[in-house]
Amino acid sequence: MKYFTKSIGAYKATATFYLHEPSKEIDPNRKYPVMVVVPGGAYFWTSDREAEPVALTFFAEDYHTVVINYSTEGLASYSDDKQLPINPVSAFPNPLIELAQVLAIIRENAELWSVKSNEITVLGFSAGGNLAAQLGVYWHEKWLSELVHQPAETFKPNNLVLAYAPLDFVNIHSDDGKVNYAALGVLNPNESELRKISPIYHVTENMPPCFLWHTTEDPLVSVENSLKMSAVLQKNKIPFELHLYQRGVHGAALGDSRTSRNSTQNNPQAASWVNLLLGWLDGDSESIDKS
Repeated sequence: MKYFTKSIGAYKATATFYLHEPSKEIDPNRKYPVMVVVPGGAYFWTSDREAEPVALTFFAEDYHTVVINYSTEGLASYSDDKQLPINPVSAFPNPLIELAQVLAIIRENAELWSVKSNEITVLGFSAGGNLAAQLGVYWHEKWLSELVHQPAETFKPNNLVLAYAPLDFVNIHSDDGKVNYAALGVLNPNESELRKISPIYHVTENMPPCFLWHTTEDPLVSVENSLKMSAVLQKNKIPFELHLYQRGVHGAALGDSRTSRNSTQNNPQAASWVNLLLGWLDGDSESIDKS
């Protein structure tokens, strides 16, 4: 394995790369699909539980993997006795720019790293799912290309995976407004501002295929987010697959001991999402190979 970390952007974001290395014993000409892992954390921080364990899981399935720790102020900055940070680095569109830059770096090095440039999947959990979906709806926009300083095609995701993601901030009501502040830099945003970070309102024919999963008992991010997004994807004729599990708290990640803080996050039923996703991606890969 080739393992290294790169600084991304101007706000101390990083991307950690887990790359397969050529071997004369294992098809030295092989090229690999890429899984870009985007952890959640309410835009306060990026969760370790939704980072390296996930990356290593997909690395073992023959993917190059990358974990982006996009810019955040850190969980301690939002504790009850702290004044809110001024101009939080997590505010839109900073993390979106950073995520786009990571995809551009991958494609820029596609030959060197033996990358399948048309098989780059972005997998986001919770707030990371919101960020992944932002890239899905905005990648083709001229303003984003200008901010990234790269052509849009260099950071286009080929597939999105949205795990228990908040996709409609207009209808998410935070008790203290801190999540909105971290995501937008505005404590009491109006509806127009909330729509900017609500991908559900911006889906067009340019949206990549999506794989969504959620638990219906999620107490923090309502399953309505995934249901509404699925309806919008269907309306726009975007290929998608949706998996709902009855039981489970928010933040299940892999759903087993590799990512569980305690027994409430062990969810054998929901843990099936990994194999379901791999099957979905294999089908997409076969259609690409035939085209």
